[in-house]
Amino acid sequence: MKKGSETQKAAKGIFANRRTFLKASIALGAATLSSQAVAQRRPEVRWTMATSWPATIHLHHMAQFWARKVEEMSGGRMVVDVQPSGAIVGAFEVLDATHSGVIQAMHSWSAYWIGRNPAAAFFASVPFLFSPLSHLAWVYEGGGLQFWQKTYDDLKLNVKVFPCGITHAETLAWSHKPLRRLEDWRGLKYRAPGIWGEILRGLGVAVVTLPAAELYPAMERRVIDATEFNTPYTDYLLRFHEVARYFTGPGMHQPTVLFELVINKTAWDRLPSDLKVIVEEAARATTLWGLVHDLHKSMEYIDFFKKRGNQQVYVERQTQWEIYKVAMEYLKKQAEANPFFKQVLDSALSYHRRYAAYDELMTPIPVREAHRVPQPYRVI
Repeated sequence: MKKGSETQKAAKGIFANRRTFLKASIALGAATLSSQAVAQRRPEVRWTMATSWPATIHLHHMAQFWARKVEEMSGGRMVVDVQPSGAIVGAFEVLDATHSGVIQAMHSWSAYWIGRNPAAAFFASVPFLFSPLSHLAWVYEGGGLQFWQKTYDDLKLNVKVFPCGITHAETLAWSHKPLRRLEDWRGLKYRAPGIWGEILRGLGVAVVTLPAAELYPAMERRVIDATEFNTPYTDYLLRFHEVARYFTGPGMHQPTVLFELVINKTAWDRLPSDLKVIVEEAARATTLWGLVHDLHKSMEYIDFFKKRGNQQVYVERQTQWEIYKVAMEYLKKQAEANPFFKQVLDSALSYHRRYAAYDELMTPIPVREAHRVPQPYRVI
C-alpha cells in the first residue's frame, strides 16, 4: 500500500506539473499572439495627405478610398490620414506642401499647375481630347505617365506622381441662362480653370477661378453667371441644382477628367518595396472604382435634375466645331512656343486619333446609339 501510495503521489505531481506547464504555455502563447496583434495594429508608416476637395464630394472620397485600400492591403502596416482642402493647406497649395514635406501626399488635378508648366493639363483634362479609355491607355501604356513625371521633374519638384481616379466627361456648365450657341457665351462670367479658361477668354468670356467650396454662394448671389466643376454626381453633392436652372452638355471642355496622387519623393524612397507596390496598386484600384462609381451615380442624378425641374441644354453641333477650332488654334500656339508642350501634344493627339479610328471600327453603331434605336429596328 505504501509503495502504491507513493506511486500515486508521484503521478499526481507529474500531472500537476504538466498542468502548470500547459497553463504557462497557453498564457505565453496568448501573450505572444496579443503582442503580435498589437504590432499588427501599430503602423510602420504614417502619412498625412491633403486634397484639393471639400470633404463631401466624390473626388475627396477617391482619396479616402485609396487610403483605405493601402491600409487594408498592407494589413495595417501603412496608414494615411486624408484631410480635405483647407484643413492643412488650401486647394491650390497642396503641391508645394507635398514638395516641401509638410505633407507626404496629395490628391489633386494637374491642370491647376498650368501656370508653372502648360503641359500639366494633358494629365488632367484638355478640351476635345481623349475619352476616359484613351486617356488611361495613353497614360499607362502610351508614354503619358513618363511625360507626367518629367513635367514635375523639370519644375525641380521633389515628388513622385501616379494616376489616381478618373471620371467621365463633365457637365459643361450650370448657368442662369441656356448656353446653346457661341453668342450665348460672350460676356458671360464663368468659372473655368485650366486650358478651357484660357480658350474661353479668347471667345470673350470673363473667366474666373474659384475652389469648389466657393461656387455655390457665388452662383446663389450671381457673382458668376455659370460654373463647371465635375460630373453630375459631384454637381449634386455641391448642390448646383439649387442655384442654377440650366445644366449643359456635352463636356467638350473636359471629356475625361484624370486625377493625381502626388507623393513626396523622400517619403516615397523610404518606403519598403512591398509598400511601394501596394501604394501603386491601390491607386489603380481607385482609378477603376472612381470611374464606375461616378458614372453610375451621375446617370442617376441626371434623371433627378430633370425630375425636379432643372432644364437640360445641349450645345449646337456647329458651335461645338467652332469652339473646337479655337481650342486647336490655342494648342497649336502653345506648341509653337514650348517644345515640351509640343512633344506631349503630338503624343496625346496622335494616340487619341488612333483610338478614335479603332473605336469607330470596333464598336457597333447600335452600341454607341443604344438610346436612339430607329423604330423599324426597335424590338425590345
